[in-house]
Amino acid sequence: MSWTVVIAICEVIGAIAIVATLVYLSVQIRQNARALERQEEIARSQILQARCDSVTNLSILISSTPKNIGIIIKLRNNKELSPNDLSAEEKTRAYLLLTALRSNLENTYLQYKKGYLPDNFYRDVGEQHNREWGPLFIKFDLPLTREYRKELERLVKAEEGEEGAF
Repeated sequence: MSWTVVIAICEVIGAIAIVATLVYLSVQIRQNARALERQEEIARSQILQARCDSVTNLSILISSTPKNIGIIIKLRNNKELSPNDLSAEEKTRAYLLLTALRSNLENTYLQYKKGYLPDNFYRDVGEQHNREWGPLFIKFDLPLTREYRKELERLVKAEEGEEGAF
């Protein structure tokens, strides 16, 4: 056997090895992509569960005392209410409860913007709550990120446009 034949056989074996390696890597990449998709689904489920837990904790906070329930009822029933319309105790209680609610809703918005929450979850749930409570967050001068403040202003403006359409 000449060296030319040996070299040709080695080249064929090398080419087969390269093809086998590429096939193996292709299978591994596909499996890895599926595993990452599954991890993303699990992470989204965990985020939604955390949202539920957060709302449960907030509900417990609000319903923990009759005074907390009273101030929330007062705030919900009178959207024109300003901090100056409240006693010092009511103002402090309202500020603390609204801050907890703002934290929850702003976190929901930020998770939505980062793609962690489904679009329909934010559109169907988050926007509704932000339209309801956002004006109070602004009136009570709660700390808000610029991005979240813009979102609240957008929702309020859109709602005012809808009301004017009737």
